[in-house]
Amino acid sequence: MKLTDLFAGEAGKLVETVGNVIDNVATSKEEVLQHELEMKKAENQYQVDMRRLGIEETKTILADTDSARKRNAEVETSANATRLSKNISSYLAILTTVLTFALFYLVIFRNDTIHTDVKDVVIYLLGVLSTILTQVFSFYFGAARTKDKDDKDKGL
Repeated sequence: MKLTDLFAGEAGKLVETVGNVIDNVATSKEEVLQHELEMKKAENQYQVDMRRLGIEETKTILADTDSARKRNAEVETSANATRLSKNISSYLAILTTVLTFALFYLVIFRNDTIHTDVKDVVIYLLGVLSTILTQVFSFYFGAARTKDKDDKDKGL
């Protein structure tokens, strides 16, 4: 859960409540307008802070991804690393891909060969493997961003 999601609803209620209190306390129209202006400034500052936190969160996620890729590259190019350690991520990626497509084949074309007792387990494993395969593809080919995700990150 993002911090912006956590505070978005509650902050609006807080601003409204404080505004109602100010209306009851302020005596002149100028004071009311001044307090409303200050509340708008506070609300705008809150929005700026939330966007800044979102940017920092994105930077942290990208840095983590970058460090994982750098670590993998260091192991693969290390003279002291064994053949297995240099290639383990590739082996696992290939194995996951083959296993995922094999299960898809079984479920789609050989549905009658799967016993009803284990069918739910096979479907569950297929979901897990599909998720892992998505992560494998994102690692090797880069994570594609969608317009909806970009718009959400920009607050549109």
